[in-house]
Amino acid sequence: MADLQQMDWQVPRFEEPADKRAAWVEEQLSEGEGWLQEQRSYKDLSRNLKIFDGIIDDGTSSTLVTNGLKYDIRKFIETISEVREIGTYSTDAVQYKSFATMVNKVCKGIYLEAAFPRAVRKALQYSAVMGRGYIWPKVKTTEYGFGERRLIFEAYGLLDVVPVQIPSNGDVQDAYAVTIFEYMPIAEAHARFPLFQDRLQPISDVSYKNRVQCRRADYAQRFRYGQQEARNWGDLYCEIRYTFVRDIRINATGHRLPMGDINTSWFYEVPSVGMDIVGGFRNGSPFMRKARPEDCRIYPQLREIITSPSVDIPMYDGPAFDWHGVIPPVQYDVDDWAWEPIGRSLVSDVGSIEVTKRKLERRMDRVITTTLNPPMGYNRGETGGPTIENFDIFKQDQRLGVDGEPKKVLQSILPEEVRVEEVHFKFLDFLLKMREQQLGIQDLGNLANLKFNISGETMDKALEEIGPIAKGIAAGMEAANAKVAYQLKTMVIQWYDTKRVIQIIGSDNITAEVFDFDPSSTVPSHMPEEMVQHNPDESGAVMWKAPDTNSIYSKMERAKRFSANLRLISIPSTLLKITQRDEQQKLILLKKMGAPLSWSTIMPKIGVENFGEVPGNTEFEKWMNEEMQMLKVKAAAAQLAAALGLGGEGGPGQGKGGGRPNSMQKPPKTAQKGGAGGEPRVVQKTS
Repeated sequence: MADLQQMDWQVPRFEEPADKRAAWVEEQLSEGEGWLQEQRSYKDLSRNLKIFDGIIDDGTSSTLVTNGLKYDIRKFIETISEVREIGTYSTDAVQYKSFATMVNKVCKGIYLEAAFPRAVRKALQYSAVMGRGYIWPKVKTTEYGFGERRLIFEAYGLLDVVPVQIPSNGDVQDAYAVTIFEYMPIAEAHARFPLFQDRLQPISDVSYKNRVQCRRADYAQRFRYGQQEARNWGDLYCEIRYTFVRDIRINATGHRLPMGDINTSWFYEVPSVGMDIVGGFRNGSPFMRKARPEDCRIYPQLREIITSPSVDIPMYDGPAFDWHGVIPPVQYDVDDWAWEPIGRSLVSDVGSIEVTKRKLERRMDRVITTTLNPPMGYNRGETGGPTIENFDIFKQDQRLGVDGEPKKVLQSILPEEVRVEEVHFKFLDFLLKMREQQLGIQDLGNLANLKFNISGETMDKALEEIGPIAKGIAAGMEAANAKVAYQLKTMVIQWYDTKRVIQIIGSDNITAEVFDFDPSSTVPSHMPEEMVQHNPDESGAVMWKAPDTNSIYSKMERAKRFSANLRLISIPSTLLKITQRDEQQKLILLKKMGAPLSWSTIMPKIGVENFGEVPGNTEFEKWMNEEMQMLKVKAAAAQLAAALGLGGEGGPGQGKGGGRPNSMQKPPKTAQKGGAGGEPRVVQKTS
């Protein structure tokens, strides 16, 4: 069976000459940059940056520059970017419950170590001003490739990510090819690509072919690195491009293709269509089947090509390094529309308002300044003493002698109608309200106030005041964060060995399964269908262990299968997560009142994950089975206490000298305590 015919738009096969593959990358960049030039956010970029920076040239001599817009956008970003973690995972496979708990702890450690909230904040800053921001979750080795391996979150702007064949939903992760631009110090570039040190050239020696490329480098110099033309920035940095391609080629060569370096984690072998491959387990034994086209993708987790404009061949062309198989940049939009594939800048909508406001303020400044030192006119025929042209009206202890009445000799010639009046301040106030309305500042202000101003009586009213803009942006944030969490669950398993995991969560939190067969790797040694039962305990619970033979699946297959079983059950939300408290309070109240609800249902809803599952097809059956298990545990504990001779009454409690018991006649209320020297905290009050 021959390979499918290759079309002109397709990426050249890896067997093609290196210069042809590099030329294809240049063609894709030209195509993607042409598409980028047609987007509204790109066309308005220079104007929006000038407005955001407070740059205005209205021909006046006033130096007044107010920039309330920057404050409003910063308030907007700081409010909406508050996240608490990356994500929480669970699994339906009983054998992997403890493993999922360990992954959750590692992800929380990464969230703190890699400063994920700051990356989100930067991405939203790019989005608010430029139209779109991105986060690239990636593993990077410190010290130019010689240090410790870390998972980081890099933020990028509108010009840094160039998609090709983007679909109608505007999601770059569904594009055919995406290139990420990075400006790397030349010393780091030489360290990370040692075989190309003689070809890597700084930006100043590169001849860019179109306006987008020049604009990108200029933007990076002035805004990403904060250096002006006089500096030698271009001599110290290299442009590195990472192109991710959804190569759809199928192996129909009749033999297996080894892909990547055999000593790397991204090495794998691709079977040819029709070959015998492992199909899984049937009746406890593995079976074989014929390979289908979907089993024979040459690049099942994308193809990655790394290039530089001064190097005429790819510096790397092969399987993408990460196992998750998705195009890595995750887009963050704060003002997205169905007909705007790349989103819109918040500055675009309020730009004219802000420019008008600043012009009026500068004119008012000129008028007020002039009234304090107005142009003066005098009668030259009646002046005496010093020359009137040299007279400074604001100089102290100054005397001037004139012939006749002074008020008839020297007076202001500023027209009466040139003055700042109340109507001007009203118009400024109108412009300010229009800007805040366009930005949705009131919506976000109400959202931020909920954090430290919560009580049971006012919660419903406060939630009603959170407008649709804040809710919509928060929903978009959660969708983007979920995509980050999807990549992260596979990257943790692939890149973090046991030593690195112990550094993050400690040795006590490592599960025993990690040390099966390959103690240095956190990849499960076997799949669920390969596990065998052993040593059921007295309660009848089934125990599982790995068999004594190696797995029939490769390490990459096991990792991808396991990560697929990790279900994302919570997403890092913004302050809007407070809207879930009402439901949580109702569940707790019903449970306290004796409603037949199982704790296994309630615990995940109040943030206690991996509490445990209870068998049952209905909630009532789950509650009944849980109660039976609780009784067994209590009976066993009582028997143990009697055998050990333990007993006696405990100390006073509520209703026993330790305070009045809760009546639970009213729903719990969320309230704030603290102050007067104590830290503010949110508590639950009961009746």
